[in-house]
Amino acid sequence: MEACYDLSPEELREAYRREPRFTSQKEFADVLRSLGVAPGIRLVVHSSLRSLGEFEGGPEGLCRTLQELVTEDGTLLMPGLSGYPRSGEPYCFDPEKSRAAVGIVPDTFRKLPGVVRSWDPTHSICAWGRDKEHFVRRHHLVPTMDPESPLGLLEQGGGYCLMIGCYTKVTFMHVVETSCGAPCLGLRTEEYDGLLYGKPVRLRTWSWRNGECRALDSDRIFDFMRARGTVAERMLGHSHLVFFRLADYREAYSSRLLDPATGCANCSVKPRQVAQTVPTDWDAERRQLRPETPAYTGEWHA
Repeated sequence: MEACYDLSPEELREAYRREPRFTSQKEFADVLRSLGVAPGIRLVVHSSLRSLGEFEGGPEGLCRTLQELVTEDGTLLMPGLSGYPRSGEPYCFDPEKSRAAVGIVPDTFRKLPGVVRSWDPTHSICAWGRDKEHFVRRHHLVPTMDPESPLGLLEQGGGYCLMIGCYTKVTFMHVVETSCGAPCLGLRTEEYDGLLYGKPVRLRTWSWRNGECRALDSDRIFDFMRARGTVAERMLGHSHLVFFRLADYREAYSSRLLDPATGCANCSVKPRQVAQTVPTDWDAERRQLRPETPAYTGEWHA
């Protein structure tokens, strides 16, 4: 199909003002099945509920529909990202209470029965279904976007990604950047307060870059995948649905990151420096935490 692009919130409001849209759970499920979502799949979902208009059952209805499609034989992941705090703002990550600040669907998902959450203080991942604990239990012990992070493990397990009206927001892109050695992302170089079931701890996360990434061009990345037939797309009302294997996204994005003309070579962008910046506690050569780390290293538990 020809490339189609997500509408801005303002464009969506105007589109649905002119043509109100009700999306039923059945209609949504039928489209996802046509894309390739099937029982037993391992899937991460990024979503804009607004793009679907009025959805039957609201955000919980959408989450339940996804669970029914994936089934308990599969695994469903969503970002639980609470994000970086604003400068000077008090912050403490509590996996039971901290809001997922990337939309109402993931924030609803994290509170559903049977959903577990990783312990990265700014970029946690929530999971449900078979092997859910496998994906989240070690996140606080590795770099945030490491190949052994939840999304890295999902790729290794043959996992897929579904984008609902937000195709530029592929969090997995940062796993590709990290594994390609992008010098603009810090490896466990920011430290924040955490509260793990009533116990105060210190938790580590990554540092965001202090400039723009010249390799990151979603249109070109998806054009690469379209040319190879490795992405499926549908329109549901005004919502652009995009479905692909994480491994295929890696191929497309890493081709740009490793290209001297567009990638990391000779790039001057570095990790940002903030009040929470600390020296890394990650031994990249041995791929393990340094023994003297002040961060919490206890075992994850639900």
